[in-house]
Amino acid sequence: MSCSRRESSTIAPQSLRCSTAGLRWSNRSRSRQKIAQSPDRIDEAWEHVLSRKPTAEERAAAQKFLDVQQKNLGSDAAALQELGRSLST
Repeated sequence: MSCSRRESSTIAPQSLRCSTAGLRWSNRSRSRQKIAQSPDRIDEAWEHVLSRKPTAEERAAAQKFLDVQQKNLGSDAAALQELGRSLST
């Protein structure tokens, strides 16, 4: 079986990845802050992760999800973080 060989890599060097890790974390923190401070956190989260507004059914399901997560985790911020995780998977 013949297999082609790649002469150069398209993966960024490890040093570049390490140097941008802090920037990525900072951007996520700002996004979380923006969503948490928004009067309509669900719409803000949807637009941030999926680049669109949620449907009425999605909004209702997300509100139920937030209610359950807030009760389970004891924190509004943790519930929002779980919503973001579930949207991005």
